[in-house]
Amino acid sequence: AWPNFRDWKANLRSFSGLAAYGVYPLTVLGGPEPVQARISRISHDYWSIFGVVPTRGRLTTPDDHHEDVAPVVVVSRSFWENELGGAEISGLSLELLGIRSPVVGVAEDPGFPTGGVDLWVPLELSGPSDSRTAHNWRVVGRLARGISIGQARQETGSLTEQLVQDEPGADPDFLAAGVFVTPLQEEIVGDSRTTLLLLFGAAGLVLLVACTNLASTLLARGAAHSRELAVRMSLGAPKGRVLRQLFTESLLIAGLGGLAGVLVAGGVMRGVRTAQAGTIPRLSEVAIDGGVLAYTAGVALTTAFLFGLLPALRLTRRDAGDALRVGSRGNALEGRAGIWRVLIGAEVAMAFVLLVATGLLVRSSRALLTEDVGADVEDVSTAAVSLSQVKYASEHEQARWYDELVSELEALPDVESAGVMSTLPVAGSLPSGRLELDGDLERATTAGYVVASGGAFEALDIRLLRGRLFDEGDTPESGHVAIVSQSFAETVWQGEDPIGRQVNGGGMDNFWNDRTFARVVGVVADVRYRGLDVESRPTVYFPHSQRPFRLQWGAAVVAESSVGDAGTVAGGLRETIRRLDSDVPLRLETMRSRVTASIAERSFVMLLFGAFSLIALVLATVGIYGVVSYGVARRTREMGIRIALGADTGRVLGMVVGASMRMVFAGLAVGLLAALALTRLLAGMLYEVAPTDPLTLATVVIVLAVTALLASWVPARAGTRVDPMVTMRAE
Repeated sequence: AWPNFRDWKANLRSFSGLAAYGVYPLTVLGGPEPVQARISRISHDYWSIFGVVPTRGRLTTPDDHHEDVAPVVVVSRSFWENELGGAEISGLSLELLGIRSPVVGVAEDPGFPTGGVDLWVPLELSGPSDSRTAHNWRVVGRLARGISIGQARQETGSLTEQLVQDEPGADPDFLAAGVFVTPLQEEIVGDSRTTLLLLFGAAGLVLLVACTNLASTLLARGAAHSRELAVRMSLGAPKGRVLRQLFTESLLIAGLGGLAGVLVAGGVMRGVRTAQAGTIPRLSEVAIDGGVLAYTAGVALTTAFLFGLLPALRLTRRDAGDALRVGSRGNALEGRAGIWRVLIGAEVAMAFVLLVATGLLVRSSRALLTEDVGADVEDVSTAAVSLSQVKYASEHEQARWYDELVSELEALPDVESAGVMSTLPVAGSLPSGRLELDGDLERATTAGYVVASGGAFEALDIRLLRGRLFDEGDTPESGHVAIVSQSFAETVWQGEDPIGRQVNGGGMDNFWNDRTFARVVGVVADVRYRGLDVESRPTVYFPHSQRPFRLQWGAAVVAESSVGDAGTVAGGLRETIRRLDSDVPLRLETMRSRVTASIAERSFVMLLFGAFSLIALVLATVGIYGVVSYGVARRTREMGIRIALGADTGRVLGMVVGASMRMVFAGLAVGLLAALALTRLLAGMLYEVAPTDPLTLATVVIVLAVTALLASWVPARAGTRVDPMVTMRAE
C-alpha cells in the first residue's frame, strides 16, 4: 500500500534506498505502429538503487515525481531501437495512460526486478491511493551497510505492524499482515532453482550411465587383450608404460565425447530456449563460452580418470602367468564377473530412477490437461486489447466500443458467439477483494472479481446453472446485476436460493464508491482462473456495461468458432478490430495455447527428463547387450562343449540369459529404493500423482525388465547357434 511505502521511506534505517514499482501491459501510440508494451510506474529512487545511467538523454528526476507536473517517459534501448527505429528523442512523444508524454531519455533495462520493461513513467504523477488496504505496489531496496536480511525483515515487519494498528475505518482483513524481505537473486530465480537442480541431477545420472558403459567397454577391451598385455609385461614392458597407453585410450574417448557434446550443445540450446517458454530466468544469457568449455574439459578429464584409469589399474595388477593361462582357455570373463554385475546393475538402477521421474511427470501433466477448467478451451480464440485513454476518455466510451466489436464479431459466419472479459481462465491470477452482502454494509465476504459480457460466458461455454446471463438490457441506467459462481453461492448462502440476493463490490472498484448493490440474476459453474493446478475460488461477475472500470487497463476479447476450429476465427477477429480502430495493437492466441502455456515449466522439465531417461535406457540396453555379447564370445568354447556333450540348447541359453538377468534384477531392486527416496524431490511438480505411484513404478519395472531380457536374449541366442565343432577348434 502506498501509505505503508511512504512511511517506510521516512522511518526505516535498514535500507539506503527504497523504490516502489508496478508493471502493466498498455497500448502505446506515437511510434510508426501502435504497440502493446510493458510499462513500469516507478518511484524516484528506482534508478539510483540499480545504478542505471541513461544511454541517451536523461532519466526521471525528483522534480518529475510529483502530482500535477508535466509527464515524461523513459524508454528502454530495445524499445527505442525496435519500435521507434532509433529516432532522435528530441521532440519525440508517446501516448500512454491517456496522456501525451515526451521521451526524455533512453536507458538499458536493468532486468531486475522487472525484466522486459519497455517504458518507465513516474509513479507519483497519477496520485497513488492513500488507502492502506490498496496493495498496488511492490518495493525494491538496497540494504544499508552492515545490515542483514534478517534485521531488515524484523524492522520492516515491526514498523508495518505499528502503522496498521490504528488505521481508522479500514477493513482489518485487507491491512498488511506481514512483510516478506527477500534477496533479489532469490526473487528472480524463484522455483527455478529446484528445477535446475533436478535437471542437473538427471544429467548427472545420464553421465554416470555413459561412464559405466565406458568402464565396461574398457574392461571388455582389456580382457580381450589381457594375454597381449601379459606377454608385453613378461617381456619387460614397464607397467607404467602399459598403464599410460590404456589411460590415453580412455582419455581420447572422453575427449572426443566432450567435443561432440559441445558441438551438439549449440543446436540443443536453441531448442531448449524455444521449449522452455520463459520458465527459466535469464536462459537467453546462457552461451557456450570459455567457462562452459573449461567445465566440459574438466568433466571429460574426470570421467577419463575415474572410469578409464581405474579399469586400467585393475587389468595391469593381474599376474602375468595367470593371464596367459586364462587366455589360453578363452575364459577371461569369469574372474571379473563381480565387477561386470556391479556395472550393469548400476546402469539399470540409474535408468530406473530417470524413467520413474519421467513417468511421474507424464502422468502429472496428463492429469492437469484433463482437469476441468470450467470453460471450453478447444475452439476459442482470444485477443488482448488495450484502448487509448485519449481516444476513449471515459470507461463507458470504452465499454460501448467493446459492445460494437462484439456485435460485429457475432455477425461473422465463422463465429458462434463472442464477448469481452477482464480476466481469462487459467490467466494465473484473479483480482479479489471485499464484497458486502444483501444490502448490509456490515455483512461482508471476500471473493474473486471478474467483469464480463454475456457473450463471454457463451463463447467459453461456462455452464449456466441457475437464472440467466447478462444481456442487452443490463445497461448503466438499469438496475445493477451480478452473476455468482457455484462455490460462492454455496459458501455465502448455504442451502438458500441465491437468485435475487445482493452483492456489492465494496472498495475493489473506484466506480463503486456509491456503495451500489447488485442483484444476483444467475449462477454459473466454477472456473479455474489462477491455474490448472489451483482450485477455483468463489467468484462474482459484473456486466462490463455497468462496471467498465476494470476494462480501461486492458481486456480480453473471446470468440468461439462455429466449426470447432479456433484458427478459423482468428482472421475475422483481427480484421474486425483493425476496422474499428487501427490504433489497437493485437496479440492473438487460442485458449488451448494459453492452457498449454500455463504448464510450460512442467512440460519443459518433463521433456528434458524424457530425453535423459531415453538416453539412459538406450545406454543401459547397449551396455547389457555388450556385456552379454562379450561374455558369450569368451565362453563360446565352453558352450560348444556343453552342447556337444548333449546339453539342451534352451538350457544353455537360459544359463546365459539368467546370469545377465540376475544383474538386472539386482539393479531394479536398488533403483526402486533409490526412486522411492529421490522422486520425493519432485513432489512440488506433481499433480494428483504421488511420488510413490505404484502404477508408474510397476510400468518402469516391466519396461526395463523386458528391454534387458531382449538385450540379453539376442546375443545369447546367436551364441548357441554356432556349430560346436567350430567353437572347439577356435584355439
